[in-house]
Amino acid sequence: MSRATFAVLLLAALSACAAPSVAVKKGFDLSRSGRVAVIGFRDYPGRRGSGEIVAGAFEQALLARGWDVVERDQVKELLGERRFGGRLGAERAKRLGAKLGVDALVYGRVTDLAVPREAFVRGASVSERVEPLYRRREDRVRRPDGTWVNEDREIFTGWRRTRVVRNDPRAVDVEGRLGVSARMVSASDGSVLWSGSEAVDASSFADAADDLASSILKAVAARR
Repeated sequence: MSRATFAVLLLAALSACAAPSVAVKKGFDLSRSGRVAVIGFRDYPGRRGSGEIVAGAFEQALLARGWDVVERDQVKELLGERRFGGRLGAERAKRLGAKLGVDALVYGRVTDLAVPREAFVRGASVSERVEPLYRRREDRVRRPDGTWVNEDREIFTGWRRTRVVRNDPRAVDVEGRLGVSARMVSASDGSVLWSGSEAVDASSFADAADDLASSILKAVAARR
C-alpha cells in the first residue's frame, strides 16, 4: 500500500469517527423545550442557498426534540430584504426575540461545502496473457505405399505467460463535504446557550444537513 493511499484511508477513518464539537452553558437543558426561531445560516461562499437548506434541517431537528419552532416565513418577514450575515449581537438578539415571541434564537454558517462529483483518475491495471508454444520438427514418415518422405510437424513445448500493465483512466465517485457551525442564544439576554460545529463527508447535501443538525443537538443534549 502506498503512503498516499494509507493517508487517504486514515483520513477517512478519522472523519468517520469524529464527533461534533460543542460547548454548553452551565445549567442549560435542551430537553426543557420552549419556543425558538431559526434566524438563518450564512451561505458558503459561492453556494447561494446552502444556508437555507441547513436552516431547514435545524428546524426539523428542533421540532423532533419538542421545541416550538417559528415559521420561516415569519422570520424572513421580520428580517425583511436583508440577508442574514451570520452574526447576531446581544441587543439585536433581544429585539428579535421580543418581536418573534421566542425564548431562544438559532443561527450559524456553513463552514465547508464540496459537492459530490465524478472524477477521472489514471490507475494501473494488470492482466496476464497465456499462449501455447510450439516448435517445428522435421520427421521421416513412411507412407502407406511404403515410400519415405520428410514431413514438418509442430510440437507443443509448453506455455508462455505475458504480464500486461495498462495505465488507463477510470471514473470514480468523489464524496462531497459539508461543515456547519451553529449556536443558540437566549432571547432574554443574548447569552450563548450552546454552540457546536461538525463536518462530515456527504454523498447528498440535504441528507448531510439533516445528519449534522441531529448530531449537534444530540451532543448538546448529552452535555447538560
